[in-house]
Amino acid sequence: MKLPLLSLAFLFFIFTSYSFSQDSQEQIHTDVHSGCKVFIKHTFTEDSIIWNGACKEGFANGHGTVIGFTNGKTSSKYIGVMKNGKPNGLGVYTFWGDRKLEGNFVNGEPLFLKNELLNHLHRNVVSETDTTEAYYGDNNQKQLYYHALIPGGKIKGTVVLMPGTWETTEHLLSSMSSFCELAYKNQIAVLALSINQRLTLTDETIQLMNVMFADAIKKYSLPKNKFIIGGFSMGGIFSLRYTELAKQDSIKTYINPIAVFSCDGPCDLKNIYNSFKRKINKILDKTNQHME
Repeated sequence: MKLPLLSLAFLFFIFTSYSFSQDSQEQIHTDVHSGCKVFIKHTFTEDSIIWNGACKEGFANGHGTVIGFTNGKTSSKYIGVMKNGKPNGLGVYTFWGDRKLEGNFVNGEPLFLKNELLNHLHRNVVSETDTTEAYYGDNNQKQLYYHALIPGGKIKGTVVLMPGTWETTEHLLSSMSSFCELAYKNQIAVLALSINQRLTLTDETIQLMNVMFADAIKKYSLPKNKFIIGGFSMGGIFSLRYTELAKQDSIKTYINPIAVFSCDGPCDLKNIYNSFKRKINKILDKTNQHME
């Protein structure tokens, strides 16, 4: 049975786009004393801040301390390096009372890998524009890129990690830090692609993945016949489908993975479609009842 994918995508958008977009947005707060601006995650409750460091072009830069306030009470504190108003470098972030993040930050996102691995982690931009919105939640930036963790010496193979829906590459690498260390020690490269949106693997997304694979293989001399690809949630679906296409019609894919894995990737699109459809019908029924 072929599903009306346009309808499926629309239903998915209805139930997910608002909440996820809210999570991925940021708000800018200005220190009333210095006039210096700082970015705060939209889901955080801060309504004002104090920054005691330097400013560059109106935004917090360099080492200093950001104190966030909610209704006049201290609700968060960041001590460390800032760049363009966001944590960028070593720092300690305390929030929601007793929660603490300590380590390396990149563009406001924690990227917690050991220093040895950070020194061998590369961010490779393949496009300055994201016309299809393949990557979401990246602080409204439009660059498409991939992170590459490249061990020294001869590389034995490559593992590609695909983020879950609206997951950043930084969060993905941080949550997989032990895996990255193991791969690094065994001369295995790790790629994390900036693709975290869509429910189905479109031709545009396939082409983007191919561009990233081609760039990495050429730049780091990766063995093309030794790729494993896998992902989480939506990233798992994409990994499975890309590998299927590689076996069905290798002309469409740049690599032919020797293995694939999916963690919590919902493959039953028919069930997802019917679930969303039931929810839409319930909403429409309630709306009609209120209007009668």
